[in-house]
Amino acid sequence: MPMKIPLELSDEAIQQIGTVMQEMALKAFKVAGKRQQFNPYMTKKEAAQYLHVSPVTLAAFIRQGLPVVVVGNIRRISRTAADQFMVAHQL
Repeated sequence: MPMKIPLELSDEAIQQIGTVMQEMALKAFKVAGKRQQFNPYMTKKEAAQYLHVSPVTLAAFIRQGLPVVVVGNIRRISRTAADQFMVAHQL
Protein backbone atom coordinates (compact mmCIF):
# COMPACT_ATOMS: atom_id res chain seq x y z
CA MET A 1 0.00 0.00 0.00
CA PRO A 2 1.55 3.31 -1.02
CA MET A 3 2.26 5.80 1.70
CA LYS A 4 0.53 9.15 1.33
CA ILE A 5 2.46 12.26 2.22
CA PRO A 6 0.47 15.46 2.54
CA LEU A 7 1.91 18.36 0.58
CA GLU A 8 0.87 21.95 0.85
CA LEU A 9 2.08 24.63 -1.53
CA SER A 10 1.74 28.35 -1.24
CA ASP A 11 -0.32 30.22 -3.80
CA GLU A 12 2.93 31.70 -5.12
CA ALA A 13 4.47 28.25 -5.60
CA ILE A 14 1.35 27.01 -7.41
CA GLN A 15 1.46 30.07 -9.65
CA GLN A 16 5.15 29.49 -10.42
CA ILE A 17 4.47 25.84 -11.29
CA GLY A 18 1.62 26.93 -13.57
CA THR A 19 3.86 29.47 -15.31
CA VAL A 20 6.61 26.90 -15.88
CA MET A 21 4.11 24.37 -17.23
CA GLN A 22 2.65 26.97 -19.61
CA GLU A 23 6.12 27.92 -20.87
CA MET A 24 7.00 24.25 -21.43
CA ALA A 25 3.74 23.64 -23.32
CA LEU A 26 4.33 26.66 -25.57
CA LYS A 27 7.87 25.49 -26.31
CA ALA A 28 6.61 22.00 -27.16
CA PHE A 29 3.97 23.43 -29.52
CA LYS A 30 6.57 25.59 -31.26
CA VAL A 31 8.90 22.62 -31.75
CA ALA A 32 6.03 20.49 -33.07
CA GLY A 33 5.03 23.28 -35.45
CA LYS A 34 8.56 23.60 -36.81
CA ARG A 35 8.78 19.84 -37.37
CA GLN A 36 5.54 19.93 -39.38
CA GLN A 37 7.11 22.45 -41.77
CA PHE A 38 9.31 19.70 -43.20
CA ASN A 39 8.05 17.82 -46.25
CA PRO A 40 7.24 14.10 -45.90
CA TYR A 41 10.30 13.38 -48.09
CA MET A 42 13.32 15.54 -47.30
CA THR A 43 16.63 16.29 -48.95
CA LYS A 44 19.71 15.31 -46.95
CA LYS A 45 20.15 18.93 -45.89
CA GLU A 46 16.54 19.13 -44.70
CA ALA A 47 16.82 15.77 -42.95
CA ALA A 48 19.91 16.94 -41.07
CA GLN A 49 18.05 20.07 -39.96
CA TYR A 50 14.98 18.02 -39.03
CA LEU A 51 17.07 15.70 -36.86
CA HIS A 52 19.23 18.56 -35.51
CA VAL A 53 22.45 16.92 -36.64
CA SER A 54 25.28 17.84 -38.98
CA PRO A 55 25.42 16.47 -42.54
CA VAL A 56 28.37 14.29 -41.42
CA THR A 57 26.27 12.77 -38.63
CA LEU A 58 23.38 12.23 -41.05
CA ALA A 59 25.77 10.34 -43.36
CA ALA A 60 26.73 8.16 -40.38
CA PHE A 61 23.04 7.51 -39.68
CA ILE A 62 22.60 6.43 -43.31
CA ARG A 63 25.56 4.03 -42.98
CA GLN A 64 23.89 2.70 -39.80
CA GLY A 65 20.68 1.94 -41.66
CA LEU A 66 18.64 5.12 -42.06
CA PRO A 67 16.77 4.38 -45.31
CA VAL A 68 17.19 6.65 -48.33
CA VAL A 69 14.57 6.69 -51.09
CA VAL A 70 16.22 6.74 -54.52
CA VAL A 71 14.23 7.58 -57.66
CA GLY A 72 16.51 8.18 -60.62
CA ASN A 73 19.10 10.68 -59.42
CA ILE A 74 16.90 12.01 -56.62
CA ARG A 75 17.59 10.94 -53.05
CA ARG A 76 15.15 11.67 -50.26
CA ILE A 77 14.76 10.68 -46.63
CA SER A 78 11.30 10.01 -45.30
CA ARG A 79 10.29 11.94 -42.18
CA THR A 80 8.61 8.78 -40.92
CA ALA A 81 11.77 6.71 -41.52
CA ALA A 82 13.88 9.35 -39.73
CA ASP A 83 11.55 9.27 -36.72
CA GLN A 84 11.52 5.46 -36.68
CA PHE A 85 15.32 5.35 -36.94
CA MET A 86 15.67 7.62 -33.92
CA VAL A 87 13.16 5.63 -31.86
CA ALA A 88 14.91 2.36 -32.77
CA HIS A 89 18.20 3.79 -31.47
CA GLN A 90 16.93 5.06 -28.14
CA LEU A 91 18.88 3.88 -25.11
